[in-house]
Amino acid sequence: MADQNNIIRERIDSGPMTRAQIIIVALGFILNCVDGIDVVSMSVAAPVLSESWQISSVEVGYILSAALVGMCIGAMFLAPLADQYGRRKIVLYSALLTGFSMIATGFVDRSVEMMILIRAISGLGIGAIFASAATFGGEFTPERFKNFTVTIIVSGYPFGAAVVGPIAAYILPAYGWQTLFICAGIATLFICFLAFLLLPESVQYLERSKGEASEKIAAINKVLVRISREPIDQLPEIDKTTEIKAADVKSLIGPDLIKTTLKLWAIFFTGYLGIYFIISWVPSLFVNSGWTMSQGIYALTLSNVGAVFGTTCIGLITTRFKQAVPIGIFFGLTAMLMIYFTVSEPTELMMLYILIFLIGVFLNGAFSAMFAVAARTYQTSIRSTGIGWCAGLGRTGAIVAPILAGYLVAQNFDMYALFAVFAVPVIIAAALIVTIKV
Repeated sequence: MADQNNIIRERIDSGPMTRAQIIIVALGFILNCVDGIDVVSMSVAAPVLSESWQISSVEVGYILSAALVGMCIGAMFLAPLADQYGRRKIVLYSALLTGFSMIATGFVDRSVEMMILIRAISGLGIGAIFASAATFGGEFTPERFKNFTVTIIVSGYPFGAAVVGPIAAYILPAYGWQTLFICAGIATLFICFLAFLLLPESVQYLERSKGEASEKIAAINKVLVRISREPIDQLPEIDKTTEIKAADVKSLIGPDLIKTTLKLWAIFFTGYLGIYFIISWVPSLFVNSGWTMSQGIYALTLSNVGAVFGTTCIGLITTRFKQAVPIGIFFGLTAMLMIYFTVSEPTELMMLYILIFLIGVFLNGAFSAMFAVAARTYQTSIRSTGIGWCAGLGRTGAIVAPILAGYLVAQNFDMYALFAVFAVPVIIAAALIVTIKV
């Protein structure tokens, strides 16, 4: 559903991408790096933690899923608050919560229960950041670049994951997993400080916020001038149904949206299921298969490097073509590669690296573009709510993936068999996306 045409949106759409707008998109990208840093830090630390604490693969699965539970709740219930209280405020508070909880993770001592709790708290902030960053990035971008910029912002997640891999390979043996989380938390707080200095409030939120017209015009013009757009003299007329109010999830499943919303929720669930199987278990599966921890970490890093490449490619493709077909092709190629992985059972390290890299390209490329699909589906007044619920309900797939894989590993499923299991949800995602008109 498109937003009503108004002069503010026209101001943004009519001009070029200015330096200020590029900085805003870059901030969204950097904020999403926090997600990748946090998740991969625990993924690569899991084998060390398991050996040090003498815990089972099932307990490791619950620890890996704890942050994902928090992310689910944060995306569904914190991110929608950005529609009511503003994108900037929610992002900043969420980044603070994440940074301090990541630091606290480094001080947990041999308590699975405490680790699960702290990881869940960390996930709350990340879930809100992930949905809100994509929202404000799209709102500051001219229409012709929106698919690309939203996809680039989402690609901050695999970029952060790729960066932390080699760093973790150095820190873990020399300084321990605790230092890895403390450093990640400090980096997150620094990112929060940058956002405090450089991130403005969304003009589309300001337009629909409460307050006197003169105050809203002044606030909007301050941001418009900052991004080199002409100021406005008066506010556009706003449909009363689009004014800011408490997040109304019912609006996502109204008669005109219900079919699309349910399909989006299913695609996000299946996409997260596949992605978080790889993110959470690849290092451990490599170790279980006889490879070294460093080789497992580099395999995961290659997957995330592929993800950055894939998200950039599909972002460029969808600036010229409708989104559904390229996303469907990317999901389909992912499933084919995962099935080939199972059937061929490669034992050469280089072939393993190539396959995992290519799976990272197509799976993450397809999934990242889904945030642009969601941003285009929901109008401004419910956009954070819409994206938040897509990401939040989808994260239930991310929660299930590590636990399911943990139980399958306990039942003696090897790395090759697991790739066949997790190819199934990717096939479902491919089938669903081609039925959505975007």
